[in-house]
Amino acid sequence: MAARFYKGLPFVTYEMTSMAPVLTTIHAILKVEQLALTVNSYGANSGANATKLASQMADHPSLTQVTLNDGSQWLLVTKPTIQWKQTGNSQLTPASGSAPFTGILQMAHLGDNPSSNTNVLQAYVGTYPTEGSVTYAKIANKQGSGRSADIVYFYKTNTDGGGDTSMVYSPSSVSTSMQLLTFVLPHHVDLLPSSSILSPGLSGYRSAKGPLTAVAGNIITYSQPLDGTQSFEGQHTMPASDKASIQKQLLIDVAASTNVTAPDPYFFGKGIAKIARLYQIAQEVGDSVSAATLKDKLVAYMKPWLVTCSNSDPLVYDTTWGGVVSTAGLADPSADFGQGRYNDHHFHYGYHLYAGAVLAKYDVNAFAPLREPLSQLLRDYANPSYADSQFPYMRHFDPYDGHSWAAGLFTFADGRNQESTGEAINAYYSAYLYALALGLQETADFYEIILNMEATSGRRYWHPTLAQAKAQYIAPFTHNAVGILWASKADFATFFGANPEFIYGIQMIPFTPATRLLLAADWVKEAWCPDGSSCA
Repeated sequence: MAARFYKGLPFVTYEMTSMAPVLTTIHAILKVEQLALTVNSYGANSGANATKLASQMADHPSLTQVTLNDGSQWLLVTKPTIQWKQTGNSQLTPASGSAPFTGILQMAHLGDNPSSNTNVLQAYVGTYPTEGSVTYAKIANKQGSGRSADIVYFYKTNTDGGGDTSMVYSPSSVSTSMQLLTFVLPHHVDLLPSSSILSPGLSGYRSAKGPLTAVAGNIITYSQPLDGTQSFEGQHTMPASDKASIQKQLLIDVAASTNVTAPDPYFFGKGIAKIARLYQIAQEVGDSVSAATLKDKLVAYMKPWLVTCSNSDPLVYDTTWGGVVSTAGLADPSADFGQGRYNDHHFHYGYHLYAGAVLAKYDVNAFAPLREPLSQLLRDYANPSYADSQFPYMRHFDPYDGHSWAAGLFTFADGRNQESTGEAINAYYSAYLYALALGLQETADFYEIILNMEATSGRRYWHPTLAQAKAQYIAPFTHNAVGILWASKADFATFFGANPEFIYGIQMIPFTPATRLLLAADWVKEAWCPDGSSCA
C-alpha cells in the first residue's frame, strides 16, 4: 500500500493492491450513507447534457458519507466501488467480505458544512499528487521597494502525462475534474491573487494557523515581497552627529563584553556573534583600532571550534542523519538543547555564520582557514542543493508553512514547534550575508527569499495583531504574541518560562539590521500599550 500525504490536501489517498481494507475510529459510527452524485452539482441542469453526464457517472468513484458521534462527518471515496458495512460500533468493512481489493481509497473531513462541501469535493475526487516541488524565482531588474519573488508550488499528479485517470470523473463540461484541490494558509491568502481562490469554495475548515482556504490547480503561484535590500549595514545611513557617541559606547562594550567562555554551540555562537556585531560597528564608525582587536578575538575564539577542534565539546559529523552535531549532544539527547538530535540548528549555527560572514567581508585572509568548516555549518541547516549527498536540503525550513520548525528528531504530542522567530530570522540573514561575502550572488538571492518568507510567516503567526489573533487562534487565545507555535496549537509561553518579557523578548533577539523585517510598528505598539493608550 502507498499512502499519499501532502500538506494542505483535503483528501488523504491510499493506493491498495490485493488488500482487505478495514476502517476503524475511536468514535462511534452513527450513520453510513452511500451518496448519489447530483448532476445539477456539475452544472448540467437538463436535456442531452444531463443525460450524457448521468451515463458517465456510472464509472465515477463511489462516495460514502460517514457520521461519527463527535459530530464530524467524513467522505469516503473508492474506485472500484466498495459498499461499506458497519461492523460493531466503530468499524467499517467491505460488504463483499474479505475479497482482495485493488484500487484507490480517499478520505476527506467534511468540515462544518458537509452538504455544500460534498458538492465541491466530488468534482475533485480521484486526482492526487505523486510528487511535489517548490521553486523560488526572484523578480529581475527591480531595486528597492516593489521587489518580489515568485513562489511556485508544483504538484505532479496521477493524471499527468497519460498517467492513471481511471478514478477521475471527467465529463467534458467540467474543467475542474482533473485538477488538484488544495488548502492554503492565511499567509498564502494574503499574497495570492484573489482569482486563485476557489469559488464556491470549501467552508468550515481550520488549522492551528487559522482558517483554510481552497484553491484548485496543480500549480500555485504567489508573489513574495522582498522588503528592501539587506546588507551588513542598517537600512539608514548613520548620522555623522551620532558617530562619536556610538564610538564611545563601542569602546565600553569592547572592554566589557568580548570574553567568550561558553562550552556549548548555542551560547558560544551568541558570544562570537556579539563580537562580530561590534566588529561590524567598528568598521562603520571607522574605529580601526577596535576593529583590529575584535577581529583578532574573533579568530582566536573560532579556530579551536572550527579548525583545530580542540574545544571541550567538539563538533563532529553524524553519518546517521547527515549533519554536524556536538560531541556531547551526540552522546546525550538532552545535552546542548537537544543539539545532537537536530534541535535548533538554525538558531545555533546562524550565530556562527554571522560571525564568519563579517570576518569574510573585512579580512578574507583571516577568514580563509574557517571557510570550509563554516560552509559545512551552513550546509547543515540551510543547504541550498538537493544534489548534496552529505546534508539534507534546507533542514528546518518548511516552504508550505513559510517558516522553519526548530524541533529535531524528538516526538511531541502537539507536533513540531518553533519558539524564536528572531533567531530564525538571524539564521537566514546570516546565510544571506555569508553568501554575499563569498561573492555567491545567486545563493544570496535564494537566502534573501527564504529570509523574507520566514519574516512574513513570523509576523502573521507569531506576531499577529490582536484582530488577526482573534481570527486565527480564536478563544481562549487573546494575545498578540505567540511564544511557541506548534503544529497543532499556539502557546503564550516559552520553554523557559511564561513571563511576558520572555515571550516577547524571544521573538525579537538578536537585534540586527534584519530585525526590522520582523518587528512591525503596529505590533510593537499593541504589545507595549495593549489598552490602546498612546505610546508616544
